[in-house]
Amino acid sequence: MGPTLQRESAAVARSPWIQRRRIVWIAAATVIAALSVLGVRIYLQRDPELDCQTVSRNGPEGEAVIVCQREYERTKVPMTGARYADALRRSNNVDAAVALANQLLNTDARGTALQILGKVAEAKRQTDEAISLLQQARQDHRTRGEHVELAKDDQVLARIQDSQARYAEALETLEECITQSRAGGDERIEGYCHLTAARVLMTAGYFEAAQQEIDRAAQQLRTDADVAQLWYGRGNLEQEVVRDPLRHNHYQQAVVAFEKSLELSKRARTSVFVVNIHLNLAYSLAEVGRTEEADQHLSEAALLDVKGRYKTDRDQIAARIAYRRENFSLASSLNEKVFPTIEDDDDRIFVCIMQARIALAMNDMAAAIRWAKLGVDSAERVRGAQTLSELRPWVLASRRQPFELLFTAYARTGRVEDAVAVFDQWQGRTLLDEMARPSPEPLPGLSTTASRIQGLGRWLPAVSKAPLMTTDGHVAMRTLGRIDLVALAVAEREVWRLTAIHGQLRLDDLGSFDSLSKRLDQFMSTPTDPAVADELGKLLLPDDVVRTTTEPLYVVLDPPLAALPFVALRRNAQPLIAKRPVIRAPRLPVASTCGPREAGGAHVLADAAGDLPDARRESSKVASLFGTTPLVGAAATSAALFAAKSDPVLHVAVHAEVDAGGGMLKLHDRAVSAPEISANRLGPSLVVLSACSTARSSDPELAGSLSTAFLAGGSQRVVATLRPVSDAGALDLTSRFYNARGADDPVRALAQIQAMLAQTVARVMTSGRRPNKPVAVIDMYHLKLQHIGPVVRIARRGLCPGVANRMDRRLIQIISSHAERRGGPR
Repeated sequence: MGPTLQRESAAVARSPWIQRRRIVWIAAATVIAALSVLGVRIYLQRDPELDCQTVSRNGPEGEAVIVCQREYERTKVPMTGARYADALRRSNNVDAAVALANQLLNTDARGTALQILGKVAEAKRQTDEAISLLQQARQDHRTRGEHVELAKDDQVLARIQDSQARYAEALETLEECITQSRAGGDERIEGYCHLTAARVLMTAGYFEAAQQEIDRAAQQLRTDADVAQLWYGRGNLEQEVVRDPLRHNHYQQAVVAFEKSLELSKRARTSVFVVNIHLNLAYSLAEVGRTEEADQHLSEAALLDVKGRYKTDRDQIAARIAYRRENFSLASSLNEKVFPTIEDDDDRIFVCIMQARIALAMNDMAAAIRWAKLGVDSAERVRGAQTLSELRPWVLASRRQPFELLFTAYARTGRVEDAVAVFDQWQGRTLLDEMARPSPEPLPGLSTTASRIQGLGRWLPAVSKAPLMTTDGHVAMRTLGRIDLVALAVAEREVWRLTAIHGQLRLDDLGSFDSLSKRLDQFMSTPTDPAVADELGKLLLPDDVVRTTTEPLYVVLDPPLAALPFVALRRNAQPLIAKRPVIRAPRLPVASTCGPREAGGAHVLADAAGDLPDARRESSKVASLFGTTPLVGAAATSAALFAAKSDPVLHVAVHAEVDAGGGMLKLHDRAVSAPEISANRLGPSLVVLSACSTARSSDPELAGSLSTAFLAGGSQRVVATLRPVSDAGALDLTSRFYNARGADDPVRALAQIQAMLAQTVARVMTSGRRPNKPVAVIDMYHLKLQHIGPVVRIARRGLCPGVANRMDRRLIQIISSHAERRGGPR
C-alpha cells in the first residue's frame, strides 16, 4: 500500500474490527454490550478463572473490557484498572479510557496511566503531548524498576520517532526496549520490540535488517493475535521491497502474508488492524492481476471504515484496480477526484505517475506533460526538505519515474531541448539517490544501524550541495553547441539516443529495452567479439561521431546501461576508442574555466599491508616526479590520507575492496570507506587510485565508489579502476600514464595509451603472434573491454575540448578499467 497507509498502520489501535464478512459497523458501546450479553458470558462460562492480566494479553478487545471491568470493580487494584483503561482504548472507547487513566494518576499505576494517555495522544496525532506523557511514564517506571512497562513506553515512543523520520533515535529507543523486556523476562514484549524495529528499519530502507528483526520476533510471538501482527509485518516488508528498483516483484509474497494475517486475526477475534489488512490485500492483489479479489477486499474495508478515515486510501486503491484493468477513464477520474485531498507529497507522486502513464497510453501528450511536471515538482519538494526520509528506497524509485515520463512526453512531441534538460536533471537526482542508498547487508545491532543512519544524515546535506549535483540546464545546453556527445536514456522501458554534434541535436527512439536486452547482454559478456561489437555499434553509434580525431566524444549512459563497455563498440571493425578519446560523464558536461594543473607536490601512500612490492616501487617513481617522499607500510595510515585534503596530487597504491555499502581503502591502521571520504571533504585536485575496483560499487551508477566519493569531496579529477588489478599491471599502467603527462592532460594521455593498446591487440588477434609488449598490458586492454572500458568521466562538470596539456578546473573523473593480470591483486 502507499506511504500514508503505512504510517497509519502504526496506530493500529484505532482500526475498526470485523468478525464476519459483510458485518455492519456499530458504535463501540453497543459492541461492548453485545459482547457482555453473548460472547463474554459464554467465554466466562468456559473459563471462570480467567483473569484480567491474561485476557488483556491474549483475548479479544471486547472480552478484555468485560473481564477487566469486573475484576477492577471487585478488587480496586490500580494496575487492574490500568489494564481495564487500556482495553477500553483498544476497543475505541477512548473517552472512557482517558477518564479512567486520569483517575489512576495518583495511584501506584501512575506510569501505566501516563502510558495509556500517551497512546491516546499518539492516535490523535498530538505528537508533542504524546512524547511528554511517555517521557513521564518512562521516568516513573524506571524509578519503580518496572522493566516491562518501561519497554512498552519505549515501543510507543519509537513508533512516534519513526513517524517523524527520526530513525536513528527510534532504533536507539528500541535497543533499550529489548534490554528492558529481557530484564523483565517478557518474551512477548521483546517480540513486539523486534517487530517495531523491523518497521523502522523497513521505513529507513534496511530491508535485510528488517527481515532479521521479524525473524527474531517470530521466535517470541506465539498467540494467534500476535502471529497475525507478525504476518502483517511480513506483508508490509514484502510490499515495501517492491519500491526498490533493484528488487524483483514481491507482491505475490505480500498477498500470502496478508492472507495469513487476516485468517489469524479473525480466529483471534482481534480488531486492531483488519481494515489495514484488507486495504493492503486489495492493493497487492491488484498488482498481481487478481482484480476481482482486490475489489472484494476493498469492499470489506469500506464496510469497516464507517468514519471514513481511509477514504483517500480507498479511492487510490480503486484507481489502481481500474488502472490494472486498463479502465483508464475510470482510473483517471478517480485520481482527479482524490488528488486535491492528498497532503503527502509521496502519495501525490504515485498519483501523478499513474495519471501520466494513462495520458501517454491515451496519446494525450498535454495531460502527460502536466501530470509528469506535477510529479517532478513533488519529488523536488520532498528532496528539498533534506531529511533522512529521503533514504527510503520506495521514495528513491518513485522519484525517477516522473522524470522518465516527462522526458518521454517531450521526446514524443519533438521537444528535444526540453527532453535534454529533463534527462540531465534526472541523472543528477539519480546519482544522489544512489549515493544515499543504505547498505543491504544486515548490521550487527540496532545501535550500529542507528549510527550509520546518523552518519548518512550528516553526509546527505553536504554532498547534495556538491558541484557534481548542481543543475544548470541553460549552461549545459550552450556547452552542447561546442562538443560531440552521445547519451543513452531508458525511459518507460524505451531506449532513446541523444546525439549532439556541435549544437546539432537529434533524439532517436532505438526501440524497447526488452527487445535490445539480449544483444546488450551478449555484448557485455563478449565485448571483444568483433561481430557482436560491430552489430551493436551500428545501432548505438551514429555515423557522424565515428571519426578519427583528437577531439573527445562525451558519453552519458543512463543507469540501466551504465555497465555498457561503450569504448568497445565497433564500426568497420575498429573499436571506438581507437578513433577518438571517450569521456564518460554522469551528466551533461558544463563548460568551465580551464587552467594548468595546480603547482605543488604530491601526497603518495602505498603498500600499507607490506605485501605489494611493485606498489612500493610505483610510489617511489611517482614521488620522485613531484619531489616528495612516499608514505609506505606503517606510515600509510588513515591520518596520512586525510592530511592530503588540500594537496594538488594524491596517489594511493594499496589494497581496496567493495562491499554492499561501497568502496573502501585498506590502510595500515584501518579501512576508510567512501562515505567517510566524501563526508570529510577529502578532495585533492588530482587523485590517482592505483588499487582494485576503486571506481566500482554495488549500485549501477557507481555512486558508492571511492572515485565518486573523492569527487563529492571536492576533487577535480580522479583516476580509478573498475576491475581488480595486479601489482605488476598497476605499476605498468601508472608509469605509462605519468610518462604521457597524465597529470597535466589525463583525457588525452589515457586516450593515447588506449589507442596504442587497441592497435596492439588488433595485431595480436589477426596474426596470432605474441607481440613484443608486456603481457600484463595486453591482458589489461583485452579484459578491460569486458567491463566499462577505460574512459574519462566528467563528474560536474568542466571540459576543455581541443586544449592540450591543460586541465579543466571542475570535476573530472578518469575511469581506467584494469583487469586481473599475472601477479597478486591489490
